Amino acid sequence: MNIPRLNETEILILSAITGRELYGLEIVEEVKRLTRGKRVISLGGLYTTLHRMEQKKLAAGRWGEATADRQGARRRYYKVTGLGERALAEARTVLRNALGFAASLVGGSA
Repeated sequence: MNIPRLNETEILILSAITGRELYGLEIVEEVKRLTRGKRVISLGGLYTTLHRMEQKKLAAGRWGEATADRQGARRRYYKVTGLGERALAEARTVLRNALGFAASLVGGSA
């Protein structure tokens, strides 16, 4: 199976859910933390992207249990799939190489 290329939002979401399962608002907060507040994903944009990522087999979602404190509402939890891990690793390699190349153009080091 070919490894899909990731856009910026997909990279941020996969980075946020790597190694753990999070629900929507937790993902938004983790992306904000990872980017030191420089990137904020709206909930609408998040769920649209997560749906697309599930279709591409980059992430998997599951429904949590209904709880009384949420008046019976359930949260959907997301985690990275094996394909998602491989795609993220490839994206990080590409970005690392690009940063190294850019640094060499200006005489610095990455």
